[in-house]
Amino acid sequence: MLAMKLVNDIFGEDEFLKFVKGDQRAYRKVFDYYFPIIFRYVCSRCKHVEDAEEITQEAFTQLYLYRQKVHTEDDLYPYLFVIAKRLCISHFRRQLSKPDCVDTEPTEWSSVSYETEDKISFAELSGILCKIIASLPPQQQEVYRLSRLEDVPHQEIADQMGISKHTVKNHLLLATKVVRLKLQKMYFFLF
Repeated sequence: MLAMKLVNDIFGEDEFLKFVKGDQRAYRKVFDYYFPIIFRYVCSRCKHVEDAEEITQEAFTQLYLYRQKVHTEDDLYPYLFVIAKRLCISHFRRQLSKPDCVDTEPTEWSSVSYETEDKISFAELSGILCKIIASLPPQQQEVYRLSRLEDVPHQEIADQMGISKHTVKNHLLLATKVVRLKLQKMYFFLF
């Protein structure tokens, strides 16, 4: 509802159609109104103001080039925001792939720092995995822990829990699917 009000404050009657057709005045209205909003967002994501300005300019350039893809006035801000967000992500990827980013003072880095980072990453991942396992039904939790974490054979799990080996396999199959799906969702959410 707010986005709709913002757009209605920008455009007069038929000005959105002029924007889509490439009218410079209509585009200037969009630029003047949304530039500070997008720039603040990009600044919050970038280290350097120069990079933020460049990304914001590129977002507006892409908006102009692909303005026909914006079908309604309500779609204008979300479309522009997604462009800016994707450009930020591309910028971060380029920054990470730069040799100076990776090789910064390699003589000062030691294997201890890598071990610490690995321990932290492993601890975070272990915590996430524990939460996912805890969300499983009780029997699936038990079967998954015994089989995957403690490496107990299926027959031994069946004997301990008083269930058939076939039931152990079914619980393990279902639990593994859930764990894999939730880890994939987490991975896509983070990266």
